[in-house]
Amino acid sequence: MFLKPKEPNLINEEKIVDNLRALSIDMIHEANSGHPGIALGSAPIFYTLYGKHLKINPEDPNWVNRDRFILSAGHASSILYATLYMAGYSLSLEDLKKFRTLHSKTPGHPEYLVTPGVDMSTGPLGQGFASSVGIAIGETYLREYYQKQGHSIIDYYTYVLCSDGDLMEGITYEAASLAGHLKLNKLIVLYDSNKVCLDGNTNATFTVDVSQYFSSLNWNVITVDGDDLQALDNAITKAKQSSLPNLIIVNTTIGKYSKWEGTNQVHGTPLTDDDISNIKEKLGIRDISFTVSNEAKEEMQSSIQNRCQDLYHKWQQSFEKLPEEIQKELEKIKNGNLSLPKLNINYDVVETETENLRESSSKVLNAIADMNDLFLGGSADLSKSTMTYLWNHANYSKDHLLGRNICYGVREHAMGAIMNGISLAGIRNFGSTYLAFSDYLKPSLRLACQMDLPNIYIFSHDSISVGKDGPTHQPVEQLVSLRATPNLEVFRPADSNEMIGVYKYIASKKKGPSAIILGRNDTKVKSNTSIVEVEKGAYIVKKEEKNISAVIVSNGEDLDIALDVADSLQQKGFDIRVVSMPSIELFKKQKQSYRDEILPFGVKIFVIEASSSYSWYEFVYNEKYLITVDQFGYSAAKEDVLNEFSFTKEKITEKIENLLH
Repeated sequence: MFLKPKEPNLINEEKIVDNLRALSIDMIHEANSGHPGIALGSAPIFYTLYGKHLKINPEDPNWVNRDRFILSAGHASSILYATLYMAGYSLSLEDLKKFRTLHSKTPGHPEYLVTPGVDMSTGPLGQGFASSVGIAIGETYLREYYQKQGHSIIDYYTYVLCSDGDLMEGITYEAASLAGHLKLNKLIVLYDSNKVCLDGNTNATFTVDVSQYFSSLNWNVITVDGDDLQALDNAITKAKQSSLPNLIIVNTTIGKYSKWEGTNQVHGTPLTDDDISNIKEKLGIRDISFTVSNEAKEEMQSSIQNRCQDLYHKWQQSFEKLPEEIQKELEKIKNGNLSLPKLNINYDVVETETENLRESSSKVLNAIADMNDLFLGGSADLSKSTMTYLWNHANYSKDHLLGRNICYGVREHAMGAIMNGISLAGIRNFGSTYLAFSDYLKPSLRLACQMDLPNIYIFSHDSISVGKDGPTHQPVEQLVSLRATPNLEVFRPADSNEMIGVYKYIASKKKGPSAIILGRNDTKVKSNTSIVEVEKGAYIVKKEEKNISAVIVSNGEDLDIALDVADSLQQKGFDIRVVSMPSIELFKKQKQSYRDEILPFGVKIFVIEASSSYSWYEFVYNEKYLITVDQFGYSAAKEDVLNEFSFTKEKITEKIENLLH
């Protein structure tokens, strides 16, 4: 569907801005919840962006080549929704009236796939800023990728609106540092500098010279008056000509026109009836809730249509001339389907061999990358340790935009958010670090789960068996934390066979994040592990011979000791079944009949995993049946640490035997 041209009415631009302000405070007042301060102060920014610069089509909000807008200051959602409504997106006044209500299209903070025109879920400050760096990376890669094939089909800007709070968060500086290093010049961040945060004036907490700081990070910095529409327009135009990422410092007044103007009293507290009436009187707008000037709305929409319709029409014509394979590829990106089509990733394994799980992962990861061009990733300066380097591919850099290895440096926080951005741009990607450091990127991972992004997290060095690096590097509580995160599938494969199965399952997923947990030690390549059965979450790797005495459930490198314990118990007259459960989440999704088949009712079940017990209580009778670890480790040789925790074949065999008598 193409945009329909309209004749501009050429009304005063301020009238459009003031209608945006009025709609925003009406929404907050109706909900009795929200942030009127930034809505009143930043309205000129929203009008200038949408009315004069963003390349968009409200009738095709997921257009692959649209400019992206990320509201990193997610508490400004009311002004965003008002703008989307005025711009012609599929939002009604009724939707605005339902701001912050159950199942509405206008939630308290922007949510991806809920509101047309929202390009990312935001709210936790700094996340939008950092993720925009990933979107900008994705744009450069796709632009270069298709240009190499002779098609100029991807070429867009990534815009961000951030607040003082965003610039206080450490993740912002990690991401800004990398963006400056990579010279991501199609990234334009507008900083709503109102010098007020929730607890008061920023002088109490934030006195950084932002201009100098970002200049030192290799950014182009421009400063403008936020009430000057022409200056805003000129600043954005100038930023588009820069060879560096851009920060436009927009000096605004929080709560513009309210009695609490310029103070924290108007930050996160709804306005009173009298204050709203006074503001609307100053703006020349009727004091009736959700009153909108049709002239202002039509003028804003015609401004967008007259600026963008030819661009959209020409792009569609170019798209229709593309080879069918590329058309399908772009349609997949538009629909958020990032499944990888080529999955012939088997490699020969010998049953008697041992192999480090990180090496198994590396072989499969590289096989996937070699067959799929839209697959890339990196690590937080640990590619040698996590074994996630793509050996047949170059590093991504400002001089090599088709590099497949992203060198994140020691920036776990930013890596997590940038991964989200790359997925939002339409490229399947992975990131890796030690499991003990997964908490560094947890806020970004949490957002990935909410947005259903198919990120692949590869966490290695997964237990107390790390040894001499000590408790700081020996994860105990991280696995249960990951497993407790909704919409995240966690896998702890036991050997090469399971590794292949895990990657096959993950690579074929259209959406939804996954975490692969790897040990640092060699494991046996077992004869009874399965590539296929992994997708059921759990399956039998050692079946009882006659009458089952007990079931031992384990996974990862701990499956080796579970099998050894089962053999020891067999010699003592116990008939033991061993179940590999690489994914609790997948197992719980199976039919009850299958779950009962694997873990028969009435049979004693034991769990062996060198991690927190909290993952496993639902499978056992009580805590005595859990051979797990619920305290921090020690700095010592692996064998000494395992012995200290009674995590040896002899001690575990003795414990289970006593419970079976």
